[in-house]
Amino acid sequence: MSGVGFSGLDASNPTPLYHQIYLDFRHRILAGILRYGQRLPSEAVIAQELGVSRITVKRAMNDLAKEGMVIRNRGRGTIVSYRPPVSPDADGFAGLVEGINSIAETTSIDVLSIEYVTPPAQIAMLMNLPETAQTQRVERRRSRNGEPFSYIVSYVPDVIGRTLDETGLSAHPILHLIEASGHRIASARQRVTSQAASPLVAQVLMVPVGAPLLKVSRLVRVDAGQPVQCIDILYRPDMYQLEMDLCRGDDHDGRRVWSAVE
Repeated sequence: MSGVGFSGLDASNPTPLYHQIYLDFRHRILAGILRYGQRLPSEAVIAQELGVSRITVKRAMNDLAKEGMVIRNRGRGTIVSYRPPVSPDADGFAGLVEGINSIAETTSIDVLSIEYVTPPAQIAMLMNLPETAQTQRVERRRSRNGEPFSYIVSYVPDVIGRTLDETGLSAHPILHLIEASGHRIASARQRVTSQAASPLVAQVLMVPVGAPLLKVSRLVRVDAGQPVQCIDILYRPDMYQLEMDLCRGDDHDGRRVWSAVE
C-alpha cells in the first residue's frame, strides 16, 4: 500500500481516471494530509495500488507539478512543494455577514447560471412564498488567486431578481445588490453544517467527489421580517475557517456557562 490513504477510483464517474487521481492528491495536499517536503510513493506503487497504468499516474503527477503542488526530480521522486497559507480566513459566527465585505475584496466571482424557477418546497416555505411563486436562482463561484474558494446557490424573489443582472452579480455580494435595489436588510438566520462534495460541486471547486466541505446556509430578512434571500455557500475547508471567542459566565439561573463574545 502507498500509505497516502487514497479513497479509490470510480469507474462510473465521467471524470477521467487521471483527473480523479489528480483531484484526490491535490485535495490531500491542500488539506495538509500530505505535507510540504513529503515524498510521494513512486508512480509504479500508486499504479499498482489503484489498478491503473503508470501513464495514467504520470499524467496526474505532471498536472500537480504544473500547478505547483509538487516538484518532480529524476532520482528523488515526487515531493510536495505546496506551502499552506499561514492563517486561513476566519470569522466569528456573529461577524459572518460583515465578513462578506472582506471576502468580496479578496476574491473574484464567476456567475455559473442565472435562471427563474419555482423554488424547491423547502426554500418556498423558508421564504414564505406560495408554491407557484417564481424566484431567481443564481449559481456562482468565488475564487482567490485563481483557486476555487466557494460555491454559492442563492434564491431571491422574482421581483428582486429582475433588478439583478449578470454584470452586478459578477462584481458584488448579492446582499449589497439587494440593498441597492431599495430593500433594507435587517436580520439573518444562519446555520453552519458540513456536506460532501457532489460530482458537480467537486468539479466546480476542484476537489474529489465526496470531499468534506463547510456549508453555511443563510436566510436574510428585511425590516418588515419578510425573507428576501435564501443562500447556501459551500466553502473549501482548506481555504476558509470559522472561529469564535467564548467567555465563561453565569446564566439567569446562576449556572456557569459558555457564551459567544459579540
